[in-house]
Amino acid sequence: MMPPPWFISILTMILSLAPKSMSANDENASSCSARIHCGDMQDIGYPFWGLDRPESCGYPGFRLNCNDDNPEITIMSATYRVLHINTSSQLLQVARMDYTESICPTYLLNSSFNSTPFAYNRESTLDLWLFYGCHRLTDVQNNSTSTQGISSQFECTINETNIIGYYLTRNVSETSFDTVIRNTLGSCNYSVSIPVMSSEVPSLEEIGNSDILEEALSLGFELRWSANDSMCKSCEDSGGQCGHDLITAEFTCYCSDGSYPRD
Repeated sequence: MMPPPWFISILTMILSLAPKSMSANDENASSCSARIHCGDMQDIGYPFWGLDRPESCGYPGFRLNCNDDNPEITIMSATYRVLHINTSSQLLQVARMDYTESICPTYLLNSSFNSTPFAYNRESTLDLWLFYGCHRLTDVQNNSTSTQGISSQFECTINETNIIGYYLTRNVSETSFDTVIRNTLGSCNYSVSIPVMSSEVPSLEEIGNSDILEEALSLGFELRWSANDSMCKSCEDSGGQCGHDLITAEFTCYCSDGSYPRD
């Protein structure tokens, strides 16, 4: 005896929906098990995404690109070379791409991390101020302890224009020669703030030349991040893959049998 048509229709619908749902979750779990490999940096997972990892497998703002075997990340319009990733401590060491080969880039852009998942690691990072288009510091002897924190001058050619620059490793108010520095650096055409590792500051202050400045900038600085990391650990401990729902903007744990808010 043949079953009624309505029964066949319902059964067909159930069978068509169940495997599709399971397949979708299997696909998400499989996609997010992929890792990013770029040069010496291998097995990069959540919260980073890019290359073989879809956006739903990471966290907003953590897209990585691979350029000549160098991982790169763009934050607030500035592109950084990724030097080290410590997922257990949520630490990211980066260096500004436009300053890795020259202290005189074509475009002058501050490093800013407002309204992003990143913040300076203040335990290891200090701000460095670069000033461009300045007058010569004729009133200050750079080898004097009274001007500690300000470098000897460096020269740049930006957009076919030769300009004089200086850098400052501390707040002007901390120096005993702050009036001269304020008057001189206040007349500079441009200023840029870029963090450096605090371990580089002694060399920047004691030696104070463009080579030391280039080296400090190429070593970069550290950022801390926050991207639902504790939830991801619970997800991975339960055998799932961490991700981010692009519709709800919520953390998602992808498993073979479905998606869950935590594990």
